[in-house]
Amino acid sequence: MSVIVAKTAGFCWGVRRAVDSVVTEIKRGEGPFRVYGPLVHNPQVIEALKDRGVGTSPEPWDLSGGTLFLRTHGVTVEERKRLRKLPLHLKDLTCPRVGRALAIATKMSKLGYDVIIFGDSGHHEVKAILSSAGSSGRVVSTVDDVLALPDLKKPFLLSQTTQNSKEFLEILSTLKSRWQTIEFANTICDSTARRQKELRELLGRVDAVVVVGGRHSANTARLASIAGETGLPVFKIESHAELDAESFGQYRRVLLSAGASTPGWSIRKVRERLLEIQGESTGAGWIRKIFRTMIFSGIHIPMIAVLIALAQGETLGGTGWITAGLAAGFLLWSFTNFTAVLECRQVTTTSQKRQEFFQTHQRIMLLIASLSFIGAVILSFSLGTAWLLWTFVATLFCFLYALPLLRKNNFFDLLRTIPGSREIMFTLAWSFLVCILPAVYLAGLDLSLRLLIWPASLAFLFFSRSLFLDLVDLQGDALLGMDTLPLHLGAVRCRKILLASAAAGGVVQLSAVFAGKFPVCSLGFLIAPALLILAYLRLEKEAFPSELSVRVISDGSLAIAGLIPYLLCSI
Repeated sequence: MSVIVAKTAGFCWGVRRAVDSVVTEIKRGEGPFRVYGPLVHNPQVIEALKDRGVGTSPEPWDLSGGTLFLRTHGVTVEERKRLRKLPLHLKDLTCPRVGRALAIATKMSKLGYDVIIFGDSGHHEVKAILSSAGSSGRVVSTVDDVLALPDLKKPFLLSQTTQNSKEFLEILSTLKSRWQTIEFANTICDSTARRQKELRELLGRVDAVVVVGGRHSANTARLASIAGETGLPVFKIESHAELDAESFGQYRRVLLSAGASTPGWSIRKVRERLLEIQGESTGAGWIRKIFRTMIFSGIHIPMIAVLIALAQGETLGGTGWITAGLAAGFLLWSFTNFTAVLECRQVTTTSQKRQEFFQTHQRIMLLIASLSFIGAVILSFSLGTAWLLWTFVATLFCFLYALPLLRKNNFFDLLRTIPGSREIMFTLAWSFLVCILPAVYLAGLDLSLRLLIWPASLAFLFFSRSLFLDLVDLQGDALLGMDTLPLHLGAVRCRKILLASAAAGGVVQLSAVFAGKFPVCSLGFLIAPALLILAYLRLEKEAFPSELSVRVISDGSLAIAGLIPYLLCSI
């Protein structure tokens, strides 16, 4: 079974704008925060906002203080008048596309037109448009509703923004058969039209369709309805947990699409589950599960540290690099698992399968973190007192970085509030423990240019790897309150930084060879940043790439940075 993912699936512009606005307001701290009704029709988004302290208030009339967000679907004229009188900071998040429909309804009503709204009468958006149209407004959902309309003097047609574009034309055609000169405005959102168009184009290439979205999402229901018109089996789900292998065993090609309020992480999880089912159908599912467990648990971290240490040993000289690599690797593995467990405890909604993995296996991961730390300490004893001292210094910094996750304290929050602190801490920890410390104690190098070549080149690669992971799941990090550099600087700027940083790592190694500081075989390092750059350029064109593949590529580049130079220099 192969999975085709619709490129237009997921957050539309209006939903993304609303969610970004809520996140921005949360950072300003003018709480408590509430939304008048559901912000969007997606339970995962609502739950994620709840984790951030944003509640839902269907009856806000007795509230005072704080910020009240108006949902994306709009509110009625009467509701808006009442809301403005409340002692609250109102933040109107009505989708601009909906706002256009509301403005048109108001304008045409004042000009004496009979406003006909094509939509679902019970939907919040339709209620808002109908309110703007006043007493002249009427709602139609089917051709029969059009035929049942009374004689109208000046009919005018507009639409709920998430309606079926094909059905809108059918409604318009029926209206023209009664009123040839009828005027209209196609207020179906262009985002809705594009995803419906793409869906129709892809239906001929698949055997089944999966549509992800909230059960009360109108645009999600429309996508499922369009897919069902072809007679294909359609699975309308809210999350990946609703998929089972038996339902998909007979299908060779599956199309995955999603509603406009479905977060990207939800789509990515569904895709991951479909790939699992694919593996189960071929009998190789257990291999994928074992491999995913190994990657998510970080078992490869000590191996990467050893490979990098071996490469340094070949270029810098000295002995004991395997022991040093293992000591650094076990310590980093301990830090990674410890902080990952603490971070996953902070949220109930997860944007990554790895977060779910740590939530499910917290005790085991903490045990592994403890055992790997003990292993690092034991190996540090064999490397000398000074090495052991630096091990505890690094542990202290890790503890200070993780302390806010254990106990809220403004003083200790300082380290985590530094923009890009996660990327910076990862880069510094790896560069110091895997590069600088072994070079000083094993190769006997002082603060010379030759000592700084490996730390500098790898620091650029480590930093690029962190940005690589953060850019892939930018939406989930923002909504769940993760503090990453792309959220501070923006995706476009961080994309340039990623590419420049990866290239800089290669330039450092290349310069070292031309300057005669390193042997030619060390140029094998160049493959690692090149792989990371090419992988990123490829993945940014892919709709909702697999989390597992992203982690394999990002961490695989670190392994290659050590493996290839080591092999070339050993020959």
